[in-house]
Amino acid sequence: MPPKRKSEALKPDIDLTVESEDVASHAGFRNDGTAVVAERAAKNARSSDAGEGASPGAKRRKKAEKPWQSWRDVVLEGEKERAVPIYDDCNEVRRKIRRLLRQPGFKITHWLKEIGDINYNSYQRFMRATGPTGGAENGTYYAAYVYFEKVRIFEGKKKTAKRIRNEKEHPGGLLREDMNISRWVWVPA
Repeated sequence: MPPKRKSEALKPDIDLTVESEDVASHAGFRNDGTAVVAERAAKNARSSDAGEGASPGAKRRKKAEKPWQSWRDVVLEGEKERAVPIYDDCNEVRRKIRRLLRQPGFKITHWLKEIGDINYNSYQRFMRATGPTGGAENGTYYAAYVYFEKVRIFEGKKKTAKRIRNEKEHPGGLLREDMNISRWVWVPA
């Protein structure tokens, strides 16, 4: 059974001290006669992967391995030009927003300010729209998609099956046009 405390791992079970100076000069022993084996075992006990789930510090170490401190630090390709390809339709983004609204203590106005200083009226128009392309021209759609994509990458979550299918069907991303709006084109007769 592995030791419960690190201090127990440091204590050798067998007395490894040696009286003779001839043996002490042998590799693996210090001049005072104590063995180096106990130190090596202690270092291996600390660096082994076997006990990571048991120690509370293991989770903190895993989080520290991430290259980002928050979702804001994640940089997407094309973000500076506001040209991140979008692979979730408007219904999917609205569903994610509604799920976010159910979290306790969540304030929509603070979130809108964080994702790009989105106007609340614009947000309301996007949420009232219907259909997979309803509200695609709205700035809330782009800003919310970028937010959710950054959070997905930051948390290390996998892409959904629908997302992978959209990537194959629309390699450049979904259009940011609302197909429900009628457009009239005047041509000379």
